[in-house]
Amino acid sequence: MRTYRFVQVDVFGTEIFTGNPLAVFPEAQGLSDAEMQAIAREMNLSETAFVTPAEGEGDVRVRIFTPVVELPFAGHPSLGSACTVVRLGAVPAREPLTPVVLELNVGPTLVDVEVRDGAPVAAVIHQGAPHFGAQQILKEEVAPVMRLHYSAMHAYLPPLVVGTGLDYTIVPLRDVDALADAWFDLELLPEFERTYAGLYAFALTGADDPLAEARCFAPLEGIPEDPATGSAAGPLAAYLARVGLLKPGEMRMLAQGRFAGRPSRLSMQVLGSRRAMTDVLVGGGLVPVLAGELTLP
Repeated sequence: MRTYRFVQVDVFGTEIFTGNPLAVFPEAQGLSDAEMQAIAREMNLSETAFVTPAEGEGDVRVRIFTPVVELPFAGHPSLGSACTVVRLGAVPAREPLTPVVLELNVGPTLVDVEVRDGAPVAAVIHQGAPHFGAQQILKEEVAPVMRLHYSAMHAYLPPLVVGTGLDYTIVPLRDVDALADAWFDLELLPEFERTYAGLYAFALTGADDPLAEARCFAPLEGIPEDPATGSAAGPLAAYLARVGLLKPGEMRMLAQGRFAGRPSRLSMQVLGSRRAMTDVLVGGGLVPVLAGELTLP
């Protein structure tokens, strides 16, 4: 019999039962690919992270699985894994910030872990320079995929594919009421994602805090609605900077998860200039929830 310990943390939250729950297996060496996928299906969270010793110059190797597929990159598993290895001492904690380099399938990724009184309390992931799709997406194409009339789309901001590790179709909606009405059409979604990318819909709040509210639908990855999506918040930040709604260097807050019953808050920041962004930073708080063991034959 083989026993593997795991911890569960709520990422992008400041108190228990908020944010996006994540299971982390901090000593996953010896697990096969099939076992990792089966464990992620058993945990039945948006993602489960498996940490093994570094293979290159990073601090640890991390693999990320949804209930049905492995991802090359994801936001809250990166933050949660970095905080977990600092909390468990695999990477020595240094206050106020402990840099952790994760070896992900997309390559080395830096996460700055905020340490207070010896314990991680928050983290920020560096997602690198964004890329923008050149293909025009008509409002009439994307609205039916979310079961909306095209009038629910924003009057002048266009949908656009943006990536900072993973690609997302950033979809600006008219207002938060339109965001509340959005859902996904399983007949239209697969073809849309094959043509463009997964959906990340947002609406401006009209307030300073949060600047915007967003929703992420990923049923094809086993996640009907994701409570907080760090890998999509980066592309959204780049999109907002490109259209002049987020000034380079300033940090603004994004709300997500309200409609999934898991209110979450994500910080967004873009470095560089509006036309030459050098890095996109996404951060948030983290709360430990539980610990346990999984025994396999």
